Amino acid sequence: MARKILTFDPPDRFIAGTLGEPGKRVFHLQAIGGGRAATVVVEKTQVAILARRIAEMLKDLGEGSAALKIPAADSPLSLTQPRLSEPVDPAFRVGTIALAWDPSVNRLILEFRDDMSEEEASDAPPPINDAPDGPDVLRVSLTVAAALAFAEQSLQLAAAGRPPCPNCGVPLEATGHRCARKAAYLN
Repeated sequence: MARKILTFDPPDRFIAGTLGEPGKRVFHLQAIGGGRAATVVVEKTQVAILARRIAEMLKDLGEGSAALKIPAADSPLSLTQPRLSEPVDPAFRVGTIALAWDPSVNRLILEFRDDMSEEEASDAPPPINDAPDGPDVLRVSLTVAAALAFAEQSLQLAAAGRPPCPNCGVPLEATGHRCARKAAYLN
């Protein structure tokens, strides 16, 4: 099958979203722009780590460069519709995520690569390139304001799951759970 490289430079909208009930949610990233949309499946931890890393990276870059100051005209992506746009038809499940800063356009480049099958997997990820035999890719270019807005929205989304048990920290189900720290009493 031919490799897909889905590029949004920049997208009109880029969000993290979920489908399903807390505890059984499936996390997605969705880019929309130029009359097309692309959705990929990610893990909750990938969303949270990506959001924290974006914020850290931009903070580190901003400490050494006045070019990263957000101009007043640089508006963030639309976060007024934090829900995924229908239909949600994921192109692939994300395995590897890469972040890069492009100083020539002051943009953060995010690259999401298809999760490789076990026989293709190795200790080292394949190099980032557009070779025809590589994994499918979603590539998104974000302004500083858009990247910060995405990071903030993503952190809120990842934190919005089930509340943790105050004793053991395990996420609580609606029906309670057997807490190991409370000698198996139902909370």
